[in-house]
Amino acid sequence: MKLYQSNLQLADSEDILIKLSQGITVITGNQRLAHVFRQHFDQATILKGAKVWATPDILPWHGWLQRLWEESLISGEIPEAGQLLAPQQERALWQELLSSDLPFQPMSKTALQVQKAWQLLWEWHLPQNESIFQYNDDSRLFWKWQLLFQRTCQQKGWLSASCLPDKLQQYFAQGTLLPPDELVLIGFDELNPQQLALLEILNRSGCHVQWLQLKPKISQIAQLTCTDRRQEARLMARWVRQRLEGNPAAQIGIVAPDLSAMREIIVHALDEILIPSTFHPGYQQQERPYNISLGKPLATFPLVTTALKLLDLLKPAISLSDISQLLHSPFIGGWEQESSARALLDVQLRETGEPSISIGTLAYYASYASRSYICPVLAKKLETLKGWLPTCSRREQPEQWVRHFDHLLKTIGWLEGYSLSSEEYQTLEAWRALLAELAMLDWVRGEISLSDALSQLWQMARERIFQPQTGVAPVQVLGPLEAHSLQFDYLWMMGLHDGIWPASPQPNPFIPLPLQRTHKLPHSSEQRELLVTRLFMQRIVTSADQVVLSYPQRNGDEELRASPLIKDYPSLAISALLASNMASWREMIHNHLQLSELLYDPAPMLEQAATKGGSYIFKLQAACPFRAFAELRLGARPFGQIQFGLSAMTRGNVLHRIMEKVWDKLDSHEQLVALPDTALNELVLDQVHEVIDMTAPHYPQTFSQRFREMEIKRLHRHIMAWLELEKERLPFRVIARERKYELTVGRLSIQLKIDRIDEIESGHQLVIDYKTGRAKASQWFGDPPDEPQLPLYSLVFPDDLAGIAFAQIRAGRMAFSGITIEEGILPEVKSYEKFSQSREVGDWSQLLNHWRVALERLSDNFCRGEAAVNPKQYPATCAYCTLQPLCRITELALLGEVNIEEGENEG
Repeated sequence: MKLYQSNLQLADSEDILIKLSQGITVITGNQRLAHVFRQHFDQATILKGAKVWATPDILPWHGWLQRLWEESLISGEIPEAGQLLAPQQERALWQELLSSDLPFQPMSKTALQVQKAWQLLWEWHLPQNESIFQYNDDSRLFWKWQLLFQRTCQQKGWLSASCLPDKLQQYFAQGTLLPPDELVLIGFDELNPQQLALLEILNRSGCHVQWLQLKPKISQIAQLTCTDRRQEARLMARWVRQRLEGNPAAQIGIVAPDLSAMREIIVHALDEILIPSTFHPGYQQQERPYNISLGKPLATFPLVTTALKLLDLLKPAISLSDISQLLHSPFIGGWEQESSARALLDVQLRETGEPSISIGTLAYYASYASRSYICPVLAKKLETLKGWLPTCSRREQPEQWVRHFDHLLKTIGWLEGYSLSSEEYQTLEAWRALLAELAMLDWVRGEISLSDALSQLWQMARERIFQPQTGVAPVQVLGPLEAHSLQFDYLWMMGLHDGIWPASPQPNPFIPLPLQRTHKLPHSSEQRELLVTRLFMQRIVTSADQVVLSYPQRNGDEELRASPLIKDYPSLAISALLASNMASWREMIHNHLQLSELLYDPAPMLEQAATKGGSYIFKLQAACPFRAFAELRLGARPFGQIQFGLSAMTRGNVLHRIMEKVWDKLDSHEQLVALPDTALNELVLDQVHEVIDMTAPHYPQTFSQRFREMEIKRLHRHIMAWLELEKERLPFRVIARERKYELTVGRLSIQLKIDRIDEIESGHQLVIDYKTGRAKASQWFGDPPDEPQLPLYSLVFPDDLAGIAFAQIRAGRMAFSGITIEEGILPEVKSYEKFSQSREVGDWSQLLNHWRVALERLSDNFCRGEAAVNPKQYPATCAYCTLQPLCRITELALLGEVNIEEGENEG
């Protein structure tokens, strides 16, 4: 490694601009530096009054190599040079070569590391000696793979980008290529052996090569200790704002070694302090006063995410979460006129209980004519897209798949009628470039399936880091590499704790470690990381007039210490750094809060006495009047949860249907005990199969063959165990199964469906409700009862009722839980007189009357619009409620207006 070569010269920015104005090629160490100097050149040229000027010839090292190669091919100087592989083509070739040795490993990340090892092999002119690479299993495999790679490239006439500098060096040495008159390098701390060799040949061939470094500034430097990363980011943002208020033309740099982890925190702090309107409702995106060098995966940009997930519709099934994103995406044609209907369609699809659905199912629901969620524009596009499904079963070249993808996106209306912003237009261009790269894989991949094409496209989109270019901004947020050779008026370098600065070594696993350390490869040892970091610090602290170096003392529960590389700089107090304790708009509003008192008024009366909801109305009103009003009258219900497997509700419904059919065959306790075990077993199994056959078509993604078999076995086992418990009962006859009743309670007329009604020997009736979850009879006591469902059922048979009970059919607990008029009616169920509450309420008839009065009060309060935020028992009652943002129960609790132990619910 050669650092700061003897011919390195100091220069200032003006010197670089003069070189560019003379048409001299300037090569930078990174893309960001080239972009910044290009902006500086344009601004300087405008200030001189020019209206038209040539684009300055400044570009990063790899861009210069690529251009040199392409220009040489066009000019015919190297007519038989072979085809230069693009990075994605190389990656695809490495993946093909690795797949035979690593069939069950994720190829993408491994191929990336192998490709990097290949690049290091050439950049650092490592000895290509087989014996050296016998170091371990990984290096032995790499040696094998790189031989295959070289052989394949030779046979196909391909050239790896890692070999390009050596190939160019060869042509310059032979005189095949003519060198430029002059080259300027800036933004390099070091040059690897491959770069030095090429530049040496150019120099000997008559090219004047200058290696420049910007002159250091005389800086004021201080270190600052912060509590955590969020405080550090907020202080930085306030400091930035004060600098800009003092000098709007100031150039400010923010450098973070771990920018990928800090990005969201930094963006939030800068937005909150510099452009607080970002957090206002209805905020319209505007150009920010800062830009960030670190991009994000292209796949995370909404425009591209939508395109990828639209193409995924061609798969047999797509996850409901992805469907949800598509339905809410403004990038799909017809969204403006159908946005509300598509949102309702999203809600409806969640009710299907499937974690994924096919394009056919989506099209079916979107075209459901009599429903509020009908989306005719979307449905028509989906039907057209369905017509392409037969084509998708073929194998095609990647280039052909790209044509299909482009056509299909137009068919579905991607970006149809949508007006793109500047950033979105750049994102679209990046997407088109990505598709072009996929098409270039024809050479390497050959014909591939739709699944492989989509997988490759997703992989490329996730790996492609993209950052839309913005206009000139006074604040630059950078990583250490991007900050190289940039100068500012003010600079803040943050996150400088010893866990990350200097960085830990990360040697490439496919190159023998001793070889890496001998040749001082990047990231190969602690010593090298320390040396590189020290050199960076020497440069960065002289790149601005004022420099702040900060670190957080904590990251969550982890304690952090200052990097040893900043300890020698003087400490600075926050009060000395900031002229005042500048508060954000959010903090200023919060500091001036005044409590508003609102008088409670009931909601409007319920006009219709008959309403949907059944016993659920009473359950919610008993738990919290506000929740009953919000869910049942305002329709403020939560989205259905997307889950794998059958939901608890669906499992319960399946069990209900099976039990209904079983008792339809058995009819009575007498028939149950008389039936031989084998016959009973066969009867139950037949009913389970029949119900599963009816249920499975509604859940095609869930009911795989394996799941079907498991569910049949589970249900059969549970029901047989339950019937053994039923055999222990005194004689009974099942007189009703899943029977509907209309019932008037107070002002409400509701419909009920009772799972089962038994008639016992005395002629009295027993109401049974099947439960697959936990249920307790104690929940029926209290005023009002916590679980009013069965007390409601009791009102149907006030004179002939012998008891109410839950039939708990669940693994590990098969039991009745209920109350009966006398002992022995149900196994292990106590008679009412054995309950302590009987001493307070009275006899059986008084209990039934007590329930009627409590339920009528709940009914009347619901109809009157009683909607107070008054949970029966806070916080237990609110544990699974999703209305807290609406009722603001947490604030009421803090103000002492809610009893933490037990709410004052009057029903």
